[in-house]
Amino acid sequence: MKARLLYPAVLCVLLGGLFMSAAPETTATAKSQQSFFDRLATPNDITRFTLTFDVDGLADMKRSEDYFPATFSHQGENWDAEIKVRGRYRRRVCDFPPLQLKLSKDMLEAAGLQRHNKFKLVTHCSDNFDNSDNVLREQLAYDLYHLITGEGYRTQLVQVTYRNEKTGESVERFGILIEDTDEMAQALGGKECDDCFNVPQESYVPGNLEQVAMFQYMIGNADYGVKIPRNVKHVQQQAGGQFKIVPYDFDFSGLVDAEYARPNPNLDQSHVKQRMWMWEFGPSNTLDTTIQQFLAKEGAVMQLVDNYPHLSKSSKRQITKYLGEFYSSLQDGTFYAGV
Repeated sequence: MKARLLYPAVLCVLLGGLFMSAAPETTATAKSQQSFFDRLATPNDITRFTLTFDVDGLADMKRSEDYFPATFSHQGENWDAEIKVRGRYRRRVCDFPPLQLKLSKDMLEAAGLQRHNKFKLVTHCSDNFDNSDNVLREQLAYDLYHLITGEGYRTQLVQVTYRNEKTGESVERFGILIEDTDEMAQALGGKECDDCFNVPQESYVPGNLEQVAMFQYMIGNADYGVKIPRNVKHVQQQAGGQFKIVPYDFDFSGLVDAEYARPNPNLDQSHVKQRMWMWEFGPSNTLDTTIQQFLAKEGAVMQLVDNYPHLSKSSKRQITKYLGEFYSSLQDGTFYAGV
């Protein structure tokens, strides 16, 4: 599997030199083609960093769309950063809501890096929840999408030290760092389309809609939409102008089964583990091909779950059973999409 599919390529780490808080200096050998995400990524391992900010101000941040100052520290480098709370539901129910991290594009460029500067950070939500496995299960969902489709957002499992700039107190929690959307779109040979609504079926790359719908059905996620985009991004291909959708945010899926997740009331979903086939378009000519694609990956999917690091044995058993039910429905013909 290509390195990009689960984690970025092996990094060349810049060593030596003193680093100022505004922008770490680089040598003449700066990796001009490397992005900040590339620099942080550690294939098949956990990346550790510290985020220092006014932790006591999180309650005010949840009521605001503004960015707040922070310091991002990694391997001896300190970067001036900004963070803001993202999401809707989780900013209401989570003590520690998901964040968006932003760095200065000029600062990145001065450090010899690409200008991709915005990153989603999936957090642990609350210590009242099973925070470790929630995050690990969602990271697994991203990895499964890469495994089956070869595309999608790159994500990195991280161990974040959240340090209170006022008191010096800190806590460590698992999280997921998600690459800049522009960087993801660039890898797909296109650009993000911010105002893509009600895109006609024939304007999508053949098979893309079916792949996403089948994957969401596989993990039991009913918290997304395509025509009016919700938890998906539209990428318009530079060659040919067709679109691809790329999903993200899987915490409401049955595979993750987060304690705070709620069923989709618009679909009469009784519980989050109840699979709902969501299709907003006309008849599909490629659904059978998509089914065969997923069936061909069954062994690799189950192996990924069985060998997934840090995930508890009980979570592995639950996920294996849940995915096994999906594959059984494809094999015995009880799956019917009506497409």
